[in-house]
Amino acid sequence: MSKKVLIIMDPIESINIKKDTTYQLILSAQEYGHEVFYLTPETLSVNPNGPVGEISKLIINAQENPFFEISNTKSCELSEFDYVLMRKDPPVDNNFIYITHILDSIDKKNTKVINSGFSLRNHNEKLITLNFPKHAPESLVTCNKREIEKFRDLHKNIILKPLNLMGGRSVYFLEERDKNFNVIFEEITNMGKNYILAQRYISEAVNGDVRIIVINGEVYKEAVIRKPNRNDHRSNLASGGTIEKYLLNKNEINICSEIANFLRNEKIYFAGIDMIGSKITEINITSPTCISEINNFHDINLGIKFWEKIDEFN
Repeated sequence: MSKKVLIIMDPIESINIKKDTTYQLILSAQEYGHEVFYLTPETLSVNPNGPVGEISKLIINAQENPFFEISNTKSCELSEFDYVLMRKDPPVDNNFIYITHILDSIDKKNTKVINSGFSLRNHNEKLITLNFPKHAPESLVTCNKREIEKFRDLHKNIILKPLNLMGGRSVYFLEERDKNFNVIFEEITNMGKNYILAQRYISEAVNGDVRIIVINGEVYKEAVIRKPNRNDHRSNLASGGTIEKYLLNKNEINICSEIANFLRNEKIYFAGIDMIGSKITEINITSPTCISEINNFHDINLGIKFWEKIDEFN
């Protein structure tokens, strides 16, 4: 049965259709028979009738240039749609948080929001790993310089991450006697004002990190591994990493299944788990990626699987 799907995303003309997951979800929705609509976050507002925005009909024409067609733009209530997919990329700044509040005010009787505003607001994708201490590397959340120094002295080599960015941005590898420690601390914490996540460096990181897709509590064994180049510790594609085909082993599936059950109970229906060795380092819930790459390597269509499972969401 055809449904009306609203995609909230950054400007569509800015995406790379060869690897963008939102593009794959839109294309799959069309193939599945759904009507797709498009909204950029800056047009959102709330009036006495609820959340509204400047919404356009969207059609993807994969073989044409431009690859998209936008038409019939008008102000609509978000509750008119069966599904609302929040696909705006981080940073998770004040405006992002405000959008999550707007999403929570949508009438949920007829509209399913994926992932919900509450879930996005209450589960930071760096800090969510703290729920799984036996499956995550030793971690510290702080903005205190001395605490970071003690953590570094204990673990020798550590990773420092901001809590609100993506794609490996401002992620630092700090060695035991790194002379850049002071400037790194000043930069990443804004002179001790902003909280960060420190994690013990996992030696298997030189082999890359695995991206695993979870949809409504189901873990897909078809995955990819992103590998760093010789000049950078980060394996993110945005940071110059490369990507290869990967199949999860039994232990990895068991670990991710435990996490997937937690995600489903928290109404996080779409997520990307990052795993180095046997440790979970992040759980991306704001705008999970790598569906296109997984599809290409494994000759599957996770976009169609997404829409097949969406009616199970509750």
